[in-house]
Amino acid sequence: MGFGWRGVGEIKGQGKVMKAAIFRGARRVEVVEVPVPEVGADEVLVRVHYCGICGSDLEAYHTGMYEPNIIIGHEFAGDVVAVGEGVDSWAVGDRVTVSNVIPCGHCPYCLREQPTLCESLLVPGITLNGGMAEHAVLPARALLRLPDGVSIRQGALVEPLAVALHGVRRSALRSGDRVLVMGAGTIGLLTAQCALLAGAGEVYLSEIDPNRVALAKQWNASAVFDPQRQNLAVELSSRTGGEGPAVVYICTGAPPALEDAVTLVGKGGQIVVLGLVVEPMAADFLTLVLNELDIRGSYLGYEEFPAALKCVAQRRIDVEKLISHEIGLADIVVQGFERLERPGTGAVKVLVKLIS
Repeated sequence: MGFGWRGVGEIKGQGKVMKAAIFRGARRVEVVEVPVPEVGADEVLVRVHYCGICGSDLEAYHTGMYEPNIIIGHEFAGDVVAVGEGVDSWAVGDRVTVSNVIPCGHCPYCLREQPTLCESLLVPGITLNGGMAEHAVLPARALLRLPDGVSIRQGALVEPLAVALHGVRRSALRSGDRVLVMGAGTIGLLTAQCALLAGAGEVYLSEIDPNRVALAKQWNASAVFDPQRQNLAVELSSRTGGEGPAVVYICTGAPPALEDAVTLVGKGGQIVVLGLVVEPMAADFLTLVLNELDIRGSYLGYEEFPAALKCVAQRRIDVEKLISHEIGLADIVVQGFERLERPGTGAVKVLVKLIS
């Protein structure tokens, strides 16, 4: 996959300054003043109200996998404050959220309607300056209008919901199937909800954090297991009559997850990997072959944004329940990243408020 990088130093300022969270490398995120970006042709300037800290942001904080000097943040929403030449689809005051994918539209993958695999993919907050700043300039085609009844705060959670929807849509889930979701962070909890909406008969979750376990139970999980204290194979076998779940969704970055999933999923079942793991993962390929298992990756959720917006607008999924902490930009490292990486803090979705 080819990425087009657009770093902070390459953006012209308009004379004003703003605060932004800049990625400098592993365990280095700095809040500094940078120029408010100018709006070019076919671009829109968004005043950011809220931006969430994503699991991939946390992974980058640990490993340094993002491009240095990028403004992080790809789960954000706000309102339009300026439009560039040639933009007639947006006006000042429009309430918007932002797609996590900006495909080129003309490479072989885009022409085959596989935009997530685009050869020149732009991803706000990862390959393009993102929303962990008071303002963000974006291609006009990256924006989506927030429907009436969807707050800008809720709009910042549309991106992770689209990711979860994409994972469930890519799976072979059938009505009445039993499924296991490994990891009850934001994506895991939303994946469980999307699986229920898609007709899953029973949804089990695996999670070690007690606060996330409690939240999963509030969201109608059939059962929630602590893999450090319970034998998942035994628990699932007793609840499925020995068959195992038909689909396992891996929503954690823990390397052992895939190895465990191969032995937990039922024969002829499917494993869908949504969690990003930057190191190699072991797997029992003998069991994979003998049980004719299917392993499928799921990345981003570009095409699912309209459906995600509809789910929030129709109150089919209450994304507000995910917000465990709301902080200011100045507190992003200690109250954001460090809280998310420490067990027992109760953090699920940490939302950064960027407007007073």
